[in-house]
Amino acid sequence: MTLKLSKRSEIVKYSPIREIFDLASKTPGLTRLEVGQPDFAPPQYIREASQRAINGGAIGYSPTNGLQETREAISNRLKLDYNLEYDPNKEIVVTVGASGALYLSLRALIDPGDEVLRPNPGFATYDEIIKDADGVPKQYPLLPDADFSIDFEALKALITDRTKAILINSPGNPVGNVLDQEQLEKLMDIAEEHDLIILSDEAYDKIIFDQKHIPIATLTCDKARVLTIGSSSKNYAMTGYRIGFAAGDSKLIGEIVKFQSLSMICPSFIGQKSYTAALNGPQDDTIAMKDEYLRRRDYFVDALNKIPGFKCFKPGGAFYAFVDVSAVSEDDWNFTRELISEAKVTCIPGSSFGSVGKGYVRFSFATSLETLEEGIGKLNDYIKSIK
Repeated sequence: MTLKLSKRSEIVKYSPIREIFDLASKTPGLTRLEVGQPDFAPPQYIREASQRAINGGAIGYSPTNGLQETREAISNRLKLDYNLEYDPNKEIVVTVGASGALYLSLRALIDPGDEVLRPNPGFATYDEIIKDADGVPKQYPLLPDADFSIDFEALKALITDRTKAILINSPGNPVGNVLDQEQLEKLMDIAEEHDLIILSDEAYDKIIFDQKHIPIATLTCDKARVLTIGSSSKNYAMTGYRIGFAAGDSKLIGEIVKFQSLSMICPSFIGQKSYTAALNGPQDDTIAMKDEYLRRRDYFVDALNKIPGFKCFKPGGAFYAFVDVSAVSEDDWNFTRELISEAKVTCIPGSSFGSVGKGYVRFSFATSLETLEEGIGKLNDYIKSIK
């Protein structure tokens, strides 16, 4: 037979970053600075909770919206950290990572042709997740010369009668920018004026260096206005557990639960037991990881800015260094390939995150200081050789 795939299969593309991963996997001797994954093991108390769950036979299905104890732990943590109140029975759902929460929320919200505004540069898969929900991604620019703050005039110009949602990410990937109180208030004003929902991706909320994290949900009493999305992956080094959550209006949460029942059935039982322990336990390890990222940031960004032709923004959160290399190369994709093949250092081309990222590359400092030093040495040697 002739296999006929859906139109969706043609529209939705793999992340362009896969090319870099594939190339890196075939190239020996690389200093890997492209992967956005903590190099820490999950804290000991979390691993012990995982073992207890396994030994206790926690290998079955959980409720589709997640374990009661996990939803309660999320609710308690949001209250304790940010004074946000969500009913764990109606207003919180545990999902398969933050990506799962975003994917399912768009399924519940978007009709064909609805538009979703997302940051540019922004997480590389945002566009494809939106398109998979039959939506239309529209990229609102961040301003490199203003610490990658939002260009609000450009954002407002993108709003049409088909605009349904604004997606924000703070601290952000790939830039590490943090939305301050003023920007968040402007976003809220725009959302209220045009009756839009804000999808707030806060996967890095505990990896923030120079200020406090402000959830945009704290700026409104209308729970239908904001869906807060969180994750275990970055804050607790639990990437492989695949546990995230969404918190918001009970009607939307109920629809996310419905769509989860049709796709993932439920999140990992062991992962939820472990995340419950993470949220309820001491937060010292999370703070220590953040402090180590800060130490790495200060070294790495300073060292990058000393490389001729490199200009690096100092991120306020997350663990990425977004470097302007336009003085060295006219093509960030070609430059990335050259760094892999010649310098033996990996990174991600900035234009894969959106048009504003053209001429940039993204490095990750979620690796040891020794690895960062090795990478800086290779980069310096390579730039000297091409000069």
